[in-house]
Amino acid sequence: MLGFWFADGYMRKDRSYRIVFTSADKDILFQIRKVMLSSHPIRKRKEPKGGSYTYTLNLCSKHLYTQLIRLGGFRRKSRIMKFPNVLHDYLSDFIRGYFDGDGSVFFVKYVRTKDKRITKELRTNFTSGSRKFLEQLMKILHTEINLPIKKLGMFNNGHSLKLGYGMKDSDALLRYMYYDNFSIGLRRKSIFVLKIPIYQKHNMLGY
Repeated sequence: MLGFWFADGYMRKDRSYRIVFTSADKDILFQIRKVMLSSHPIRKRKEPKGGSYTYTLNLCSKHLYTQLIRLGGFRRKSRIMKFPNVLHDYLSDFIRGYFDGDGSVFFVKYVRTKDKRITKELRTNFTSGSRKFLEQLMKILHTEINLPIKKLGMFNNGHSLKLGYGMKDSDALLRYMYYDNFSIGLRRKSIFVLKIPIYQKHNMLGY
């Protein structure tokens, strides 16, 4: 839940203390609301560009606001946030939450140079406007599940950064985040854990 807020949430203080979660997937907001024992409404709004819809869960709580600051949250965090001080037992949960908000998982198809065989490979990405956050995340994943230290990619005219993994690294990452009976998470992303053995069986990942 904290990880999802770092990806797709913000905080503000005007007449009250507000913690806001936003997503195009309303299911994750229902999960968060349930865990928070909240009855706050989940509101739907149409985006001005593209006509797509997003959903928001707005929690009014000074206690939550101050707790979030204590955990490393702050306003206007997107470009300068750092990886918070998360207890080791909750690292995979935080990373899963962030991935559900600002991560992607997919298969790509291409023709291999060496044998001209059409190959399908698994890919995962984390995105952020904060270089520091992604560099710290990369080091944690290197320590926890031995993912490689690598150069971050850039997009959006250099305003956003990407930490990407392929094949076996994505396999290890997904299994680390979406372990059996994980608490909160997006099913459409977790389902890739079940898809991996199918592609391995048909030798489509090139392992």
